[in-house]
Amino acid sequence: LAQYPVALIDEFQDTSPVQSRIFDRLYRIKDNSPATALLLIGDPKQAIYGFRGADIHSYLAVRRATTGRHYVLGTNHRSTAALVGAVNHVFGQAEARVAEAAVGDETEGRTDGAFMFRAAGMAAAAQENALPFVPVDAKGRAETFVTAAGRCTALTLVLDAELTDANTSLRAFAARCAERIVTLLNDEQAGFDDPQRGFVRLRPADIAVLVRMGREAAALRRDLRRRHVASVYLSDRDSVFDSVEAHDLLHWLKAVAAPLDVRLARAAWATRTLGLSLAELAVLANDDEAFDLRCEQLRQLHATWQGQGVLTMLRQTLHRLDLPARWLGGAAADADGERRLTNVLHLAELLQAASAQLDGEQALIRWLASQVAGNASAGDEQIVRLESDADLVKVITVHKAKGLEYPLVFLPFASSFRAVSKAHTAYVNTADDAGHRTLHLQPSSAQIDAADRDRQREDLRLLYVALTRARHALWVGVAALRVGQGKECTFHRSAIGYVLGGAGASQPEALAGQIGTVVGPSADIVLTLTDAAVPRTQLRARGVQLPLRALAPYAASFERRWAIGSFSALVRALPAPGTWSSGAGAVRDDEGPGLGDVSVAAAAAVTAFATMAVPAPAAPGVICAGQAWHRFPRGAMPGNFLHDQLEWLAGEGFDLDASAELAQQLLRRCERQGWGARGPDVVAWLAQVVKTPLPPVGMALAGIPTHLAEMEFWFPSAGLKAGEVDALCRQYLLTGHDRPALPERELRGMLMGFADLVFEHEGRFWVLDYKSNHLGATDADYTAGALESAMAQHRYDVQAALYLLALHRLLRTRLGASYDPARQLGGAVYFFLRGIQGPVSGCHHVAPPLTLLDALDALLQGAGVAA
Repeated sequence: LAQYPVALIDEFQDTSPVQSRIFDRLYRIKDNSPATALLLIGDPKQAIYGFRGADIHSYLAVRRATTGRHYVLGTNHRSTAALVGAVNHVFGQAEARVAEAAVGDETEGRTDGAFMFRAAGMAAAAQENALPFVPVDAKGRAETFVTAAGRCTALTLVLDAELTDANTSLRAFAARCAERIVTLLNDEQAGFDDPQRGFVRLRPADIAVLVRMGREAAALRRDLRRRHVASVYLSDRDSVFDSVEAHDLLHWLKAVAAPLDVRLARAAWATRTLGLSLAELAVLANDDEAFDLRCEQLRQLHATWQGQGVLTMLRQTLHRLDLPARWLGGAAADADGERRLTNVLHLAELLQAASAQLDGEQALIRWLASQVAGNASAGDEQIVRLESDADLVKVITVHKAKGLEYPLVFLPFASSFRAVSKAHTAYVNTADDAGHRTLHLQPSSAQIDAADRDRQREDLRLLYVALTRARHALWVGVAALRVGQGKECTFHRSAIGYVLGGAGASQPEALAGQIGTVVGPSADIVLTLTDAAVPRTQLRARGVQLPLRALAPYAASFERRWAIGSFSALVRALPAPGTWSSGAGAVRDDEGPGLGDVSVAAAAAVTAFATMAVPAPAAPGVICAGQAWHRFPRGAMPGNFLHDQLEWLAGEGFDLDASAELAQQLLRRCERQGWGARGPDVVAWLAQVVKTPLPPVGMALAGIPTHLAEMEFWFPSAGLKAGEVDALCRQYLLTGHDRPALPERELRGMLMGFADLVFEHEGRFWVLDYKSNHLGATDADYTAGALESAMAQHRYDVQAALYLLALHRLLRTRLGASYDPARQLGGAVYFFLRGIQGPVSGCHHVAPPLTLLDALDALLQGAGVAA
C-alpha cells in the first residue's frame, strides 16, 4: 500500500471471489483508509465470464458495501438515439412488469426484474433489486442508416412461430440471416447518410453476426458462402492441424519426398486442396505422358526442398500449380479459397520452423503426421489464423464481441440456449441470495432448477451485451423452440423469451400477439413473421474492375542458387553399402542421416523402420542374453531417442551413475517417449556410457566439468564443392581407407550443423559425436579397425572435419592471439555407444590436422584447393 496507495480496477464485474477478497484485504473496501483509494469500474449487466471463474455476486457484494459512493455514466455515445430507445424499451418492459405484478399480486407473466435479481417475497414499496435495468440517454449519431425503402428501423424482430427443434431452427435462421445480409449488400441505396460526408454505401465489413458457439457460426457462414458472401470467423480456436489442408499437405510432402513413387504421387494429385477436376484425374490415370509431366513437377519440387527448404518448396507449389488464382479468382473460385490459402501458408511456416529442429525430409513428414494425428501440443501458434482483414462480414461470439461495436448487428439465434438438466449434469454449483456458493455432487430437482435459473440470468446478460454492440440497426431472430420431439414450447426459458414474454410458458400461436403487445408502443421496433421458403439470392459484383497498371520490367539480379546445407547435404545419396568396396557391406548404419536433408534410400529405410513394432519386453523372470547395448533395438528411431537422452543428461552433468533421482527421471522420460519397456536397459546402458573413460581424453563424460551440448554453427559458403572437400578428407583423414565418393554438388549460402558435445579438459578442447551404429553382436566386434571402417563407409570423416573447423573458428575468435591450436585443440571423438566395453571403449579419435582446417576455411570462402 505504501507503493500503490491508489488502485484502479477496470471490468470489475468479472472479478472472482478470491480476487475480491484480496482487494478487500488490501484496501478495506467498506471502510477504506483516507490514505488509500480503490476505484472499481464495471457494469454488472455485462458480467458474462462465469466460465472463467468470474462471479457477479462478488461485484454485487462490493456494490452493497460501497452504497453512497457510486457514480454512473448515463449517456450512450455509441448508438443512435433510436437504437438506444429500442433497447431501453425492450428491457424496460421486463423491468416494469415487476411492479405491475407486485401491485396486483399476480403470478402469470410475472418476472423478477429484467435480469432476474429482484428479491422474492417483498412488498411493492420495498422491492429490492440488486441488478435493475436503468434506461440511459443517447448522444446520438450524425449519420443515418438508410435503404431503398427509406430509413431503416432500429430493431427488427423476425419471428418463426412454428414449433420446431433447435437444429431445424438453426438451419432456417442461418438461411434467413444470410438472405437479409445479401439483400442489403445488393441494395445500392443501403448505406450511411451523413450531413457532412454525404452517402457512404454499406460494405460487408460494416456487418457483424453474433453467435454463441462454433456450430452456429459454421451454419451461418455456409449459407453466406452459398450466396457468394465472404465472411471471417473472429472467434475460431481450432488447430490448423485439424484442417483438410493439413491432411492433404501430408500427402503432398510424401509425394515430393519420393517423386518416383507412383502410389504416393497419385494420392497427392487427388487431394481436395489441389482441386484437380475428375476429368484431369482421369487423364492422369490413362495418359502416361501426362502423368510423367506431373511427376517431373514433383522431382523439381523435391530439388527445391533439398536445396532451399520446405517453405520455398511449398511456395513454389502454390506458384507452379497456380493455386491462389484458382482458389480466389474467377467464376470457378473456391468458396473457401481464402481460408484454404491462409491454412496452407500457415502450415508452411510451421513446417519451416519445425525443420530447423528435425533431421531431414522423412523426419519432417513424421512430425506433420504426428500433429495431424492429434499429438500436437496446444499452442497459440497452431490456432487457425484469420483469412483476411479485408472487406468481409464478421462472425464473432458474443463473449468476444464484448467491448466492441459494429454499424449493423445480426443476432439470428437469440432463442437458443443450453438448459441445465438432470440427464446431462453430474453436479451443479448454486448461489444463494447472499452470493454464497454450494457445490452439489448429487443435485436434486430443486437444485437443478436453481442452476438453470442462474444459467438464464447469465443468458440475459449475454443478450444485453449482444443488443448493445450495434450503432445503427439490430436484426434479431426469434423462434418457438421445443426440446427434442416434445410438444412444449421453451421460448420463455430463453433470454429473449423471458424479456419479451415473462417467466410463464406461452403457446406458439400466441407468440406473435404477445410480442406485438410488448414492442407495439415503440416506433423503433418492428416485428415481422417469417416466410416458409427462403430464397437464395446471389451477391452481385460491386464497382468497376480497373485494369492493372503495367509495371517496368524487373531488372535486378540475385543469387538463385543460395541454400542452407549441412553434412547430410554433402553425403546425400551415397552409394549403398557394398556397392563401392567389397567387404564394406558388413558395416551397418543404424542412425538416421545427419543434419540436413535425407536421401531417397535413407528415407525409405527410415520409413520402413517406422512401420516396425518395437521389440516386446522379455517375459517376467526371463533374462535376455547379452548386454543392454547389444540387445537394444537398432535403427534411426532408437538412435534419435538415445541422442535425446544423452543431450538431456549433458544438462544434468552426466551424473547418472551417482544419482538415483536422475535414474528415476530417465525412466520417466522413457515412459513418456514410448520406450518404457526398455527403460531399465536404457538406464543401465547410459550409466555405463557416462562412466566409461574416453581413451583419447583420459576422462569419462561424468568427470568433465565444462561442456556444451548441441553446439550450433553456421558457415557462410561462397561455393563449396563437394569434390574438393572429398579430396581434402581423403588426403588427411583415414589415410589408406577406401570410402564412397561424395556426390558432386556445390553449396552456395550457409553450411550449418549441431555438434553433440563440446567440452574442455585440462586445457584442451574437444568435440564429441555419439554413434549408435551396430557393428556386431559382441564387444569384440568393436575394434579400432571396425570403427575406422564405419567412419569411412558413412563419411564421418567429412563430418568430423566440419565439426573441428567449427570448434577451431570458435576458439580462434574467443581466445584471440593466445590461441595455440597445437596445444589447445584436442580433436574429435566419435563415441560408438555399443562398443563401450570393446577393445578401444568405442572411441575413434580424429586428430585435428591444421593444414586440413586451413584448406577447408579457404574452400568456404571460395578460394578453392591449391594445386
